[in-house]
Amino acid sequence: MYPEDIGERLKSLLLMKDIKRSYLAKKIGISYNTLTNKLNGKGEFSAIEISKIKDILNLDVKLSSNIFFNPNYTTKRNRND
Repeated sequence: MYPEDIGERLKSLLLMKDIKRSYLAKKIGISYNTLTNKLNGKGEFSAIEISKIKDILNLDVKLSSNIFFNPNYTTKRNRND
């Protein structure tokens, strides 16, 4: 799994849920700059950070698995959705 893909998926979710990066960074216990670097693919999220993100964004197991582990998953919606 490419860190850039995970970051793009998370950025999309943050926009859809109207959650600021500063809020997410504070809640998972990392700096804003560290979060931004990870969202831009310049680092990977730890298992603990993934678990916290799942809870903060209220993601079910299937969606969080897709975001962090499915290389074919996209957050873009189909026209028929």
